[in-house]
Amino acid sequence: MSIFISGCDNDPYAGKYKTPNNVILELSSNGNCKIINNFYKEVFYTYGRYTINDNEIEITFDKNKENYLRVEYLKGKVKGSNIEFYNYLGQGKECVYSKMG
Repeated sequence: MSIFISGCDNDPYAGKYKTPNNVILELSSNGNCKIINNFYKEVFYTYGRYTINDNEIEITFDKNKENYLRVEYLKGKVKGSNIEFYNYLGQGKECVYSKMG
């Protein structure tokens, strides 16, 4: 069974997710997303679009806007109320975002 969500008003994945170091991922029900990095003295925003298929998430970043992650896309897996992105930081571990209440 496959699930593809893009532009759906009843998107169960929509909402805010946060890492332990306060990086926030916002998934909207229209397929847009935003990553907010407030780990440093300033706040950095990265915008993109996401799709979820079979609990696999892919975020493609807007090439016309600033991208502090310096990657074109992220791939990961939805596991319950967490989203784990594969080693995009190059630090040998996955980055886990947990859904906020």
